[in-house]
Parts: sequence; structure tokens; C-alpha cells
Amino acid sequence: MDTQMLFYLWAVLALGLLAHHTHRRKALEREAGVELPFSGGYLVRKRGIPVRAGRSDGFSPLYGTVFLRRGVMEGRAVRDVALAAHEAAHALRLARGERTAWLASRVMVVRWMLFGSGLTLAFLLNPAAIGVLALAYGAGLLVIPEEREASREALLILREEGVGEAEIDVARRMLEGYGDSYWLVPIVALALLGWQAVAA
Repeated sequence: MDTQMLFYLWAVLALGLLAHHTHRRKALEREAGVELPFSGGYLVRKRGIPVRAGRSDGFSPLYGTVFLRRGVMEGRAVRDVALAAHEAAHALRLARGERTAWLASRVMVVRWMLFGSGLTLAFLLNPAAIGVLALAYGAGLLVIPEEREASREALLILREEGVGEAEIDVARRMLEGYGDSYWLVPIVALALLGWQAVAA
């Protein structure tokens, strides 16, 4: 079996895993639709963390701000509050100087620089774009320990707010489902980039 066929099979398998993951995540999100007495935005603000509406959910170390989609900020469903708690946990962990939080914040900056360079090179049809983008996706694997720790702390935050164990269990499974994307998406991307590299 030649290298190109091997990368092709790897890419197909990786895409199949990603499709399964997406289907499972949507099922978990439906299960996490139970309403809580407070919103995601309230939970973040209560801890003194600046929060603003954004196009996606995330914590920006550069601005020291949690960005949440409007639905997550105002939503009271377990899925919304758990996502907000996860991002709040990133902010709290970085403020405490946790090592994995510090590393993840630096990795994300480098990652976006690589993405910017890689996409620019791709626009110019430069073959080096494949290598730069591969580095960007590979760097994403370094944030996995911090994502796991932030999810654990998010569950502690929910307990502090008096959320019941049944809802916390749903939140835990949902956050684990989201966490899987931090290793699955880079693997799929690396498989596709590898296939493209040997096919070129």
C-alpha cells in the first residue's frame, strides 16, 4: 500500500470519527436543555470576570475577558451555564497562575499566528502552507490538559451555585464531549493535510 492511499484511508477514518463525535455532541446538547435558575452570563459576572457577547465562546487572555455567544450568555439551560462555567474556569485558573493555563494561553497566541501565516501562504498557493497549518493544528493538542482541568473546575463552580447532581452529571458528559474535539479536530486536520501533501 503506497503512502497516498494510507493517508487517504486515515483521512476517511478520521472524518468518520468526527461525524460520530458531532452526532453524539448534538444528542448531549439536547439532553442538557434543562433550565437552571440563573444564566451563563450571571455565573461569569458573579466571579468578577468581564464578559462580552461574541461570535463564539472562549476566554481571551489578551483582554482578560470571557466572550460568550448571546444565547449562552442569556441562556439558563445546563448546556449554556456549563459552557460559561468552563470559560470562567479558564479565566480563574490563569489569574491563579496555574501552569497548564499559562501554557495554553501562550499556545493559543502562537496557534493563531501560525493559522494567519498558513492561510496567507495557502492564498498565495505556497506549498509551505501545508507545513505551517500542520504545526498550527498540532499545537492545538498542547491545550488538552488545560481543557480537562477547566472542565473539572467548571463542575465545582456549578456545585457552588447549588446545581443538582443529576444536572452536573449531564454537564460533565457534555463537557467531555466538547473536550473530545480538542484532540479529534487536529487529528482530522493533520490527516487531511498529510493526504494533500503526499498527493501534491
